[in-house]
Amino acid sequence: MTIRFLGTGTSYGVPYAGCDCAVCRSTDPRDKRLRASVLVEESSEEVVTRLLVDTGPDFRQQMLRANVNHLTAILWTHSHNDHIIGLDDVRPLSDKQGYVPGYCDARTFERLNAVFDYCFIQNREHPGFPRITPHTVEPFQTLQFDAVAATPLPISHGRAGEIFAWEFVAPTGRFVYASDCAAIPDASLERMQGCDVFVVDALRHTAHPNHFNITQALEAIEKIDPKRAFFTHVTHDLGHAETEATLPDRVRLAYDGLELKI
Repeated sequence: MTIRFLGTGTSYGVPYAGCDCAVCRSTDPRDKRLRASVLVEESSEEVVTRLLVDTGPDFRQQMLRANVNHLTAILWTHSHNDHIIGLDDVRPLSDKQGYVPGYCDARTFERLNAVFDYCFIQNREHPGFPRITPHTVEPFQTLQFDAVAATPLPISHGRAGEIFAWEFVAPTGRFVYASDCAAIPDASLERMQGCDVFVVDALRHTAHPNHFNITQALEAIEKIDPKRAFFTHVTHDLGHAETEATLPDRVRLAYDGLELKI
């Protein structure tokens, strides 16, 4: 299983528009962060499974950077704009492959349908439209995509309420992606324990009502005890090199373009 970080930034992206801070002016490419998204891939002799998590405002650019020409499915974490608003740019993929299955909770689909109702019209035969086949899923409902099982795990996004983390299990290992996380309920925490790779929200050093800061993210890692952990959904408060130098050995700051193999 391959994990490809398409974006590791907060809803602002990094650099921030109009900001002149040291991180926004940094020449380190790891400090250039598109909005948070990952691609999970598993290949066999017969099929390539390619699962995308979230379609933020940088979706088109991310697909071009990663040279993606086909998606097995799109999985959404929640309904905030920085995780959904690029959906219209699925059009060229729909033109090529037809309908793309999409999976989310009922509240996220309500928002998606309000903004992108034209994406969910079924049985379109002509190109030029995004074509998504929607599926609403419940917490802990496992979806099977060839050799990859994907399961939504409920987490708290603070004042925004409950959203999904996603667990991916393939013959090669287990990966949990928990962006936009302010707390992890016990049932989800138990499910996450001992995973091979844990990716978690670590917004900045100071507290935030809707996101883990670095201290809180490290506390969650201690409880989950993954083999490796990576921080994502990062603001311009955290320069890559100086932040990573302070982290424990098994914890790293993710960056756009990073690829992990499990």
